[in-house]
Amino acid sequence: MQNPLTITLAIAAGLILSQGLAQFSGYTSVNMTAVNSFLRVQLDSAAVRTAQQNLERVNQRNNASHSAQAAARVRAQTAPQTAFRPGAQRLLVRQFAQSLSNKPGEVQELVTAFNEGFKAFEAEARRLGRPHNVAMAFTYLVGVCYLVHYGQEPSETALMNLQANTDAAFGGSEAFKRLTDPERQRVYEALVLMATLPLLGYTVAVEQNDPELLETYRGIAGVALETALGVRPDRLKFTATGLELR
Repeated sequence: MQNPLTITLAIAAGLILSQGLAQFSGYTSVNMTAVNSFLRVQLDSAAVRTAQQNLERVNQRNNASHSAQAAARVRAQTAPQTAFRPGAQRLLVRQFAQSLSNKPGEVQELVTAFNEGFKAFEAEARRLGRPHNVAMAFTYLVGVCYLVHYGQEPSETALMNLQANTDAAFGGSEAFKRLTDPERQRVYEALVLMATLPLLGYTVAVEQNDPELLETYRGIAGVALETALGVRPDRLKFTATGLELR
């Protein structure tokens, strides 16, 4: 049985590619340098760096104890530490699209695709009781990119434990606590955008049986994982209970 976040991936890809966006299939010339630069700029903050350092410690502690995991999940849902009040407009969608292309028509196609990706992700996040939550966006990015990079699906339990651990890791950072709602929204949007891009490419590559395109987006997923987690992808391993950094 598919887990909720995997279902989200399928729903998002299906919605995006069914909205008259077949032209996205031809968007294969992704500039890896631009992708890496955008994500590093958006996530290069003391709050994110501290959370990266905290996450390994929190994962180790909670993965070693089922009761700690359960308590962390309850706290993350009932008293989330990474929630924010969103503004009326997206802050990064057009900027990200423009970092990928300088052609107006292509930029608009990407903006439409990314907005559809947000709609699908946020519908699932609301269903799971974690709307407008940086830790949920982080988990979405890691889950998508792990699937694209390794071709392996993390379990629902592992992903939701990661969400809870991430909420604690970010919440334990004084720098993150000081972030304003717009600053949290920028981190959140960067994470969702960097999940949506490899998701789209992966979906197209699988549908078209295109190994070269698949390898391109596998590389993008690896870059996103390393930037978000601060470690090489080959150090990551999902277990039945959560994420381990080897």
